[in-house]
Amino acid sequence: MPNLIIHRGTNEIGGVAMEINQGDTRILFDFGIPLEAMDRRDFSPKDYKLPIHGLYKGEQTRFTAVFLTHAHPDHYGLLSLVHPDIPIYASKATCDVLTKIMPLLPRSNTPGLNLHVMGGAFRVGGMTVTAYDVDHSIPGACAYRVQVGGKTVVYTGDIRFHGRCKGKNTRLAKAARNPDYLVMEGTTLGRREQAVVTEEDLISQFVAVFKEGKLPLVQFSPQNLDRFITIYKACLSAKRTLVIDPYTCAVLEAYQPLSANIPQYDWKNIRVYFVRNSVTKRMAESKELFKYRSKQIPMAEITGNPHKYVVKGNFHTNQKLLKAIPKEDVTIIHSMWKGYLEKPGYLDDYKDITTCIHTSGHAYVEHLQAFVDKINPKNIIPIHTEQKGKYAGLFRTRIIQLNDGDIWRFPLDA
Repeated sequence: MPNLIIHRGTNEIGGVAMEINQGDTRILFDFGIPLEAMDRRDFSPKDYKLPIHGLYKGEQTRFTAVFLTHAHPDHYGLLSLVHPDIPIYASKATCDVLTKIMPLLPRSNTPGLNLHVMGGAFRVGGMTVTAYDVDHSIPGACAYRVQVGGKTVVYTGDIRFHGRCKGKNTRLAKAARNPDYLVMEGTTLGRREQAVVTEEDLISQFVAVFKEGKLPLVQFSPQNLDRFITIYKACLSAKRTLVIDPYTCAVLEAYQPLSANIPQYDWKNIRVYFVRNSVTKRMAESKELFKYRSKQIPMAEITGNPHKYVVKGNFHTNQKLLKAIPKEDVTIIHSMWKGYLEKPGYLDDYKDITTCIHTSGHAYVEHLQAFVDKINPKNIIPIHTEQKGKYAGLFRTRIIQLNDGDIWRFPLDA
């Protein structure tokens, strides 16, 4: 008898872990840390360990595999606890981020993971698992279709429909149409009504700020490739040079196999500032840093010609630059989740010169509704949401509300 258990994620955004089992075959989808864990300096994965027997190091293994949707910590952050004999499957781009990029960062817990590249359909015991690329705010994100016991389950992972790869979701809806269960994220269901803003829409907003004459200091994650391309295009339009750090260079190189059109550090209108932080030090020790020397730019060049540049911000770059340039000559652009901007200690003295130019990595409600109409599931199971009670009023499909740890036995479905 197949069962589905959401171990965490029925009442919160992030920290997702979902199990599907049949007989002796148990597979887990995602194993992330809750969002509140990211604010803790003393964070340890063990603090958020779930009572899932047979998954962890030091136990007799009872899981056949783990499948990862994408490389955001609220989906992968607890994988270091998983028994090393259990294979972890993900897209190549996700594997590259976890093996090439995350080890550069402080407190990385991804080295040593038993990672395998997922491709096409995969047979696991009596189940067939198929991965489908989807649009999200990081390359390599995927959804999964699971065929088990005569039933079909589709798990969206994190998904959106307003990025540059939205066409992938149309292919998912066609290929996985009419599932018995759609386990679907609902991150935005609790947010106020918003007009749809696409990545392409953001370009003109950035250009307008870049043309004001001040030095733009942009806060964004380089792992969000769509956002990097948006900012780079805006720099070209505004005739400014984008200054990035070595970590961003490494991220772009990790993404390079995806397309020849992904900008790299040696492209036109890109310079590299060797910020003094632990990532740059680590790259210097491995000799990876020195290939960027041909594009290196000193801080004095940036501060002496603020009208020429746009700077990708980070903690140490911000500190140095904001000390060197008068406040009235700088514009800070926050291009990430707005919740970060509200946290104490984040740009506290500069919030009055900070503007937000951003669009979410998660689907707008109207896009989720259109997706449900296209994929036509018999049932929807909410996940990755704080608003599962709102699903019934938004979707013309039977909603199955689970709590963390509930066991849903497929044959009991009406």
